[in-house]
Amino acid sequence: MHTPQLPDRQHICIAGATGYAGQELLRLLGRHPHVGQVSTATARQGVDAIPLDAQWVVLATPAESSAELAWPLIQRGQCVLDLSGAHRAGDPVAHEHAYGFAHPHPQALTEAVYGFDASSAELQTAKLIANPGCYANALLSALVPLQAAGVVATGAVVDATGISGVSGAGRTPSERTMYMYVAENLAPYRTGRAHQHLVEVERRTGVHLLFVPLVAPLRRGMLVAGSVDVTEWLAKNPLVHKQLPPLRLGDDPLWQQVANAPEVLAVAEQNTVHVHYYLDVAARRVQFVSVIDNLLRGAASHAVYNLNRACGWPALAGLDDGGIYE
Repeated sequence: MHTPQLPDRQHICIAGATGYAGQELLRLLGRHPHVGQVSTATARQGVDAIPLDAQWVVLATPAESSAELAWPLIQRGQCVLDLSGAHRAGDPVAHEHAYGFAHPHPQALTEAVYGFDASSAELQTAKLIANPGCYANALLSALVPLQAAGVVATGAVVDATGISGVSGAGRTPSERTMYMYVAENLAPYRTGRAHQHLVEVERRTGVHLLFVPLVAPLRRGMLVAGSVDVTEWLAKNPLVHKQLPPLRLGDDPLWQQVANAPEVLAVAEQNTVHVHYYLDVAARRVQFVSVIDNLLRGAASHAVYNLNRACGWPALAGLDDGGIYE
């Protein structure tokens, strides 16, 4: 609804542009052919620091800040794309369980369109787009095509391990991002049901996710490997022998199925996601490996992809490969 009223070359304001994802957004939007002006604002200064003439506000801010800012911006007529997890959970109870704080504007949770694989029509009528989290993006890039093809049923158990580069923890330093902790180490964190991205993966797919995230001594990049039960599908397709049906992630031009298990370097500083599958008939499970650049596909470039479709621009406008933190 808002797209026809907006000029082709828009003013976009980035709140939180000093973070890793925010810097990548500045780079991508600064050379975007349909963006006329890019401004920045500090979340600490509140809504009043954000220009009124910005048609879109991109929040590259912590979840607590995004939760405070998004609804007031919508109320004054601006569209919001949120890179944080503040608007992914769908309801206040699930949000508080995942993120540890009560949402100050719970109505925004039902207003938000989840921007993993939402249609262009959905995005073009959205006032608030919730960009997916990095782990969620990698996991859903593997699981959603399987569900779309009828291979994975609602309620299936997914067992996965995720490995992230240090930049996934953000730019604020902590003991867990120091060289003496990260170097020559592989550290699990937020195990069990503690990781905040579980809520959006399970909400989108209806699976039950067992997930172990790990931090690796990498600057950027993310790999998720796991398997999912396909007993029900095999029972309906008894003649299947190591042969999955054709798989696609809707019309996403950045999704690629690859013949061999991919490596993180294959997508470093790129906007694509590479996914590999293997059907193990004896175990009645499908193995998958999914790799992304956590700052691009996992954050900034997926945000630009959503913005392009929300505004009716070419889906890949402004999406050149090559990141800042190489």
